[in-house]
Amino acid sequence: MDDDLDQYFESNEKPEEDFSEDDSDEEFIDNIDTNRDLECEEPAHKSAPEFAEFLHSCEYPEDITKYLESLKLFEKDAKTGDIIPTKSLKSVVSGFVQYLLGTKRVQKPVLRGISKIFGRYDVYHYIAAVLVKSINGLTETRTAAWFNLFNFLSFVPHPSTRLTKPLFRKLCARTPFSEKNMKKRKLAWISADYDKVWMAVMNGQISDKLTLKLIPYITENVISNLKTPFKSADFFFKMFDKSDYHGILSLGAIFRLISQHNFEYPKFYDKVYSLTNPALLYMTQKESILTLLDSFLSSTHIPTYIVASFLKRLSRCLLLAPIDAQEPILGLIRNLVIRHPNCSELVHRKLPLTLYDDPYDNEETDLHKTRALESSLWEMKLLQCHWNQSVRKRAHFVDKTLQKIESYVRFRCSDELFSVNMSKSFGGEDGEAEKYRKLQDGDEDDEGTGGKPEPKKPRRKGFGKFAPKHEEKVIRAVGVNSEAPKGILDRHVPIIDVPTLWKI
Repeated sequence: MDDDLDQYFESNEKPEEDFSEDDSDEEFIDNIDTNRDLECEEPAHKSAPEFAEFLHSCEYPEDITKYLESLKLFEKDAKTGDIIPTKSLKSVVSGFVQYLLGTKRVQKPVLRGISKIFGRYDVYHYIAAVLVKSINGLTETRTAAWFNLFNFLSFVPHPSTRLTKPLFRKLCARTPFSEKNMKKRKLAWISADYDKVWMAVMNGQISDKLTLKLIPYITENVISNLKTPFKSADFFFKMFDKSDYHGILSLGAIFRLISQHNFEYPKFYDKVYSLTNPALLYMTQKESILTLLDSFLSSTHIPTYIVASFLKRLSRCLLLAPIDAQEPILGLIRNLVIRHPNCSELVHRKLPLTLYDDPYDNEETDLHKTRALESSLWEMKLLQCHWNQSVRKRAHFVDKTLQKIESYVRFRCSDELFSVNMSKSFGGEDGEAEKYRKLQDGDEDDEGTGGKPEPKKPRRKGFGKFAPKHEEKVIRAVGVNSEAPKGILDRHVPIIDVPTLWKI
């Protein structure tokens, strides 16, 4: 909570439960001279480097609050009469920025506690101005400073999400934030500070190690709070063109800029196609990435050759995909075929007979030249012999009549899949509990039949309850398939060529 540090301030005030933009600052008693603190003499204080070292040596938050209580933070300008920060406050702000952007790496829990003091909106207003100037001078090699900055900013909330309590109200009788003209434009002032700091971060020389954490955080938490989100386009488009991992992580923000702010990116689908590779399926963000990919291809006005190229690329990715990504991709492939009926030729075509006869060029980056429409989804036939029963069943959609309604794409983590497989009973008939679990998990083949029950097989005489009593029914723990693979599996591909099929 924001008020965790209230216990370190000596005050007789009752604790407040919440603080919003409509809450006004406290009214002080009339017989107290509120200008006394502004006119008194400024005591001795630490310089900026000394305060930075002081922060490194502090073990408890009350050490910082006691020092702040001993300072004169504001004074009245002799010319204009405005309330301005003193040298003591300027030293505190500069010292904190030096502490944050120093050469020492500060632990994240420490910065969480520090943010409860220096992340409050009134003191953060003065910190933001110094931070913007200092960020512009940070080089890419200052890894510790960049990580300290990112961790601290992640604990500073946007005022539209949560407005923190003021700090100076507990230390001074009169502050610039207690003036009437400031109360009216307080939120606008704080929002501007938030935007300036994050835009300075996005325009800075950030190391590649930090950008892998920075891109998802800005996409999920920052870009929607910016007053002008389109100003972040330079950062995301630069990351989109940088490398595979940076481009994949930038997909969410790029899609938002294109769909909501009318940005254009030449050959966008070619770039997304080049990023779609097996390495994508081993990332922790694969669920959100596949959801975005489904959104990219949701329009029915996309040319058929683009959809066909993505169908073939996703089918090839399936051959090297982890088990927790195969079911979602199979559902995505089937939905794409339903959504784009012109691509149904890929399902019904029986050619090619071997991998080397496939006209589809997987190395081609130009979607016009991949020749995906001349190929077929022979990879689905290969997956019909997968070790996982659920994957096998879902790969049989190419042998059935396609549905007219798209199916729900389900994501299950590897731990959940492991638990499901371990809970299955091997051998014998399924009990009522096992049948109920299958209906809940969707293990039954209800996706390709349109919900219609399969016709019952006629009973053969001499079996079932009419079987002879002296013959015992043999139950095998694992089914044995004595037939040799046929059709598309008989490709005669040398084992030495298998690693060169895909380059991850």
